[in-house]
Amino acid sequence: MNYSVKILKKVWLTHNVVQFVLERPKEFQCAPGDAVDIILDTGGTNQRSAPFTLTNMPDSAVLELIIKVYPNLKGFTHTISQRKVGDTLSITSAWKSFEYLGKGTFIAAGSGITPFIPMIKISEEQGTLLGHKLIYANRKLKDVILKKELEEKLGSHFYNILSEEQVEGYGYGRIDRKYLDSRIVEPDQYFYVCGPDDFSTSIKGILMNLGVKAHNIQIGY
Repeated sequence: MNYSVKILKKVWLTHNVVQFVLERPKEFQCAPGDAVDIILDTGGTNQRSAPFTLTNMPDSAVLELIIKVYPNLKGFTHTISQRKVGDTLSITSAWKSFEYLGKGTFIAAGSGITPFIPMIKISEEQGTLLGHKLIYANRKLKDVILKKELEEKLGSHFYNILSEEQVEGYGYGRIDRKYLDSRIVEPDQYFYVCGPDDFSTSIKGILMNLGVKAHNIQIGY
């Protein structure tokens, strides 16, 4: 089922990441880790669509999407980023991208953080956030999405690594076996991995080499 929803709020979280707050249809159902497709009408019978993960709580009165924009490409995300408050977006029903199964480590690259935001919020709300970790890879410090909020929630269990900038207090380089081996002490927990395909494939391989069972690793869509 498709829905036409009004944009209630639009906020640029970083130089290239925009958050949309959307009206929520009464019958709309979603769970942490769910995604929707945004559908763009390109004229005539042509339509384009792309998936984005919802970042709102399941019982929220609104829907939230956080979208990384690639303005130089003048493509799908650039077109969406031009929408204004009061405009509408066409979205599908929610579908399962990730499923929260229990305590574990979230490993994300860039906008791959989005499916884990509601999971972290719910765990905090339920008093079960202790024991969770977030390992977050970005190119530069300015690219870190919701940095202050995540620091407040996760404290010393929030690990950042930057690949193109050296900043005091932040890891530098890429997530490799050595980096993960020094931070993973419970290989029998759940691991939630989201980022570009090559990132997710690489991280899953490293985790399995460290003794993590394949069924304990989620890499989403």
